[in-house]
Amino acid sequence: MYDRGDLVHAYLGAQAKGFGGYYAESSTFNAALKAHHEAMLDGLEQLFGLRLNMEGAGNFDNRVLFMLFASTARSLLTLGTPWSGFLESSLLAKKIEQAGVNGQRITEAGERINQLTTQSRQVHLEMLDAIVAEMLGDRADATFSPAELRAIGVDDTGPNPNDYELYDD
Repeated sequence: MYDRGDLVHAYLGAQAKGFGGYYAESSTFNAALKAHHEAMLDGLEQLFGLRLNMEGAGNFDNRVLFMLFASTARSLLTLGTPWSGFLESSLLAKKIEQAGVNGQRITEAGERINQLTTQSRQVHLEMLDAIVAEMLGDRADATFSPAELRAIGVDDTGPNPNDYELYDD
């Protein structure tokens, strides 16, 4: 069953900013995944009767709330750590290990940053969920089945990474 949390996740995934299973070096898989997230977003928006954009948000109150929703989503999608963006960091890790006391400080600080970033992501998701719940009003607790998505032409099966080259040349 799909609920408003899935609507939020579909919105975030459709932004193609690293949320929702993207691979850093696979443009073909990422294009298929973006299309899947966009289709899921469109389908869930139809079923919930709410478009997560300024034009489709509906009444004035929802348009105001959408501004906060969009800002919160952008904030979540930009979260990172000093390790973000490294595909391979074994040389860096080795240098930090060799740095003695300062290396230990770097490791501990990095672990704390990672914990805080994970917590921040969760709180962002809680905030997005609360905003969407308010925008949906009496439809906030609605759920929809995969069959209901299929009935409006949306296949909820995402692309299989095994069907793609995950490291483009």
